[in-house]
Amino acid sequence: MCAIKSLRLLSCFLLAVSCIGLFCFSAGALRAEEPGPWYLISETELRSIEQYRETSEAEKRNWLSQVQGLKQDSANLNNQLAEARAQNRKLETSFNEYEADQLIQTSLKNGEIANLKAEAAAEKQGKIKAEGTAALRLVIIIVLTSVIVLYIAYKVCRFLRLI
Repeated sequence: MCAIKSLRLLSCFLLAVSCIGLFCFSAGALRAEEPGPWYLISETELRSIEQYRETSEAEKRNWLSQVQGLKQDSANLNNQLAEARAQNRKLETSFNEYEADQLIQTSLKNGEIANLKAEAAAEKQGKIKAEGTAALRLVIIIVLTSVIVLYIAYKVCRFLRLI
């Protein structure tokens, strides 16, 4: 008896669950089949909407073509920039080599100038020494000449018996 009651209860329970499931499924199916709200628009409004859609698509194509053109311009400008940078690096390297060469040339010229200054100083010193030697010789010659003249004058005076 207890088994029959439990069997009846189980069948009632399954029947209830089946009914609830069927109700939910049918309500969902009905909802899916329900049409959305209907709007009425005139033919002129429909034409203006289609015209707007066509113009917006044309504008979109125009914008896309402009974007494509700008991408190409950007790529060209990037290439030109890369070439300019490479040329700038080459020019900078060339300038640095030229500057180093000029520094070497200046250094050599400074060395030559220092040598020439040393030679000029040596020549000037030699000239000063030569002038001093010439002046000393002149004084010696004048003194010797004076002594000789005095000696001759003394002899002449003695010959003439003036002294």
